[in-house]
Amino acid sequence: MTLHEAIEQVLQNAEKPLFSRDIADIINNQKLYKRKDGLPVSASQVTTRAKNYSKLFTKEIGKIKLVKDDIVSLKFQHYRNRLVHESNAIRTYGRANKIDVLVHALEELLHEDNYEYKHNIISEPEINYADRKNHPREKLLVAHKLCNWFFKQSKSNSLRLSDKLIAVLSGLNWFEINDNSIETYFEGYNDFLLKIAADNKGATFSIKSEHNPNLFNEFEYDNQINRIVSKLIDRGNFTYIMSQTTTTGIFIPPFSRSAARNSRREFDLILSKLQNNHNDLDKAILIVPSGVLSSQASFNKEAKEQIINSGALEAVIAFPNGMFDNTAINVSMLIFDFNNRDNQVFFLDASNIVKEDMSEVVKTINTKKLVRDVSRTITNQDLFNYDLNPKRYVVDIDDIEVKPGHNLYHVGQLLEQRKYGAMFRNKNSLYVGGEYKLIKMGDIDKNGLYFEPKDNMLGIDHDEIQNIDKHLVRGGVVLSAFHNKIKASVLPNDMSFALGQNVYWLKFNDNKVLGEYAARELTQAYVTKQVEYYSKGATIARLSIRDLMEIQIQIPSLEDQKNILFKEFRKSEKPAQSENVTNQEQDFIKTLKHTLKQPLSGLGNDFTSLKSFLNKKIKAEDTIESNETIVPVFDTDTPEQIEIHTLRNTLERMERAVTDMDYILEQAIKIISISEPLKENIQLKKFLQNIASEYPQIQFKITGREVEFLADRKQLRILMHNFITNAIKHGFKDSLEKPTIWLEIKTKDAISFQLSIRNNGIPLPPEFTIQDFLAKGSSIRSDVGSGFGGFLIGLILKKHKGTIELIKNEGFGIMPHNVEFLITILK
Repeated sequence: MTLHEAIEQVLQNAEKPLFSRDIADIINNQKLYKRKDGLPVSASQVTTRAKNYSKLFTKEIGKIKLVKDDIVSLKFQHYRNRLVHESNAIRTYGRANKIDVLVHALEELLHEDNYEYKHNIISEPEINYADRKNHPREKLLVAHKLCNWFFKQSKSNSLRLSDKLIAVLSGLNWFEINDNSIETYFEGYNDFLLKIAADNKGATFSIKSEHNPNLFNEFEYDNQINRIVSKLIDRGNFTYIMSQTTTTGIFIPPFSRSAARNSRREFDLILSKLQNNHNDLDKAILIVPSGVLSSQASFNKEAKEQIINSGALEAVIAFPNGMFDNTAINVSMLIFDFNNRDNQVFFLDASNIVKEDMSEVVKTINTKKLVRDVSRTITNQDLFNYDLNPKRYVVDIDDIEVKPGHNLYHVGQLLEQRKYGAMFRNKNSLYVGGEYKLIKMGDIDKNGLYFEPKDNMLGIDHDEIQNIDKHLVRGGVVLSAFHNKIKASVLPNDMSFALGQNVYWLKFNDNKVLGEYAARELTQAYVTKQVEYYSKGATIARLSIRDLMEIQIQIPSLEDQKNILFKEFRKSEKPAQSENVTNQEQDFIKTLKHTLKQPLSGLGNDFTSLKSFLNKKIKAEDTIESNETIVPVFDTDTPEQIEIHTLRNTLERMERAVTDMDYILEQAIKIISISEPLKENIQLKKFLQNIASEYPQIQFKITGREVEFLADRKQLRILMHNFITNAIKHGFKDSLEKPTIWLEIKTKDAISFQLSIRNNGIPLPPEFTIQDFLAKGSSIRSDVGSGFGGFLIGLILKKHKGTIELIKNEGFGIMPHNVEFLITILK
């Protein structure tokens, strides 16, 4: 192909003007033209070539476009305009009439003689007959473009090959120079053959319609279109008929699964055709749903046995989604060569390498090029269990680079227990607020190590579950294995969940592997490669529980597992370097303003009243008594109200306000001085005992196992002192009970622990919320300085990747304690 031909093809396919840069990129990506110096085509080269072929190209608003005598574009525009006009006129008459319009247009195109197109400036191109050589290939391109446009515009549900799949078929090397005879067995339209014939200019094509009963087509209009396609291709041959003809059968069984049609019977007919007609065929192409390649259903195994035993299977290519319009089924292509039965099969997994440009895929098929984890040639003796899935042969799942100090285990070797979810028969038993939350695939966060249940999750009650042991789980790892990847999260040990459909649950042996480490490892690249290898499915690839047990993961010692997890968690602990004011800083400023407002307001009022009182005394030259009121007193005032406004009390109140503001600013300094933690190893139980010794007036009860973790000792002391002083100031203030604080250390999981802080002070009021207490430092109490303690607690916990909950228990009042906070923090 010359460069100007490549430019013309790009513009025809685009059906719109393009910039030189865009044209050059498409030519290079699709490898339509290759420079002798090996360099890519440049935008300036496209511009220059377009200028040299002014009869083909012109420029408009900086873009290159085809001129009006481009025969393919003009023909297509002419017939497209007619189709639009006639289709609008019969829009109300249904599908058959619309296809009738296309049939008539193709028939007219078929019987056209020599002509030239000139542009009618009023409406559309018009035909002027002249002495012009017939260009039969142009008819094929026009017909293909017309069919392609028509079916996309009409949103037909008929099965149609995509442009990508057509590009693969037309690029198969035996179509290039042979005299080709093609038989098709397909439930859809054969218009894709027009493109195959047009693209292979050095070959001839004919459609053996007399041997093509169109056994899958139910509509006469479908057969009419296919017959016209055959005639167009027969008249499109302008080279000499060659002495040897290559006959190719293209078999595409129905993908329909409706009850009215027996897909198994039709696929059996396909196999029968392959088996019985192979003496009449040189080549055959069979396109099937990818799921049948690895299906162990008896019918599919029998079919694959026939295919393999024939010895004619040459290649198997797995494609990604999108090879057929109007269906989401993943398909694969099997190529047969009945003249060269060498018992070798070339496998190509193109499911992850297909892009807009199919040239690389075509080249790999034609050359049978070996590409690691993508393509490979296998002898029939090496095929196992009649499995024809390319992934089983091209991907080497044992090629795992095992890290030092690690050992490989199959998942099944590491488990104590496994379960898988199922669909509940009574869907009405599921509702938001159910006793046990139901875990569905979408509830598992691919970025979260720990499962976070949401309030709006569906749930189910205990008495609605027929098999508790089968459906309920707690702790362990929950995962989904769809779309060739695994999502895994660790469940909490203190909460039971119900397993939904297609969700797996694994309980790992704690003496071999931590659940957190296993969940993390299942998402690594070398595991994903195995998941792709084992996953099966025609539309959605999924991993069965049986194949999941075969997945290999590499495991170090338990101590190393903990260190790896801790190291990864600490990677995210980076100090913020933003110079902008954060939401946290804004909350702090608001808290400081709110807290200073009350003492400042009272102090200002007292100063105003005192100033007025002293001015009057000076003017009257009266003496000053400490029990005098500094504001006017009314007859209705009570003695208590009068006492508040005496000079003595006013001065004392002003002194307290100054002291309170000093305290507030001191707390503010503490907050803004909280920097990034300087962490050191701390033995928590010993640390708590030292804190408790500083409060002899309070009885402490410290329980739980010793935990060693990393924290900033100074910040941790501030946090604990704030809890204790808040209890003293608010909880124990009016309590008749002996002040007692319980500190209980609890193990949560492999990388975190919990600290329960309880006291027997007076209960918190109902309107108290932990969110406001931490985020804004606000409090429902009016005590001066309140709010900073909570703000400080929240800030320190955030810097230590910790969380806090306020436990609300209906048993408060019966239990020895009335208030409980639960802190969770990383070790």
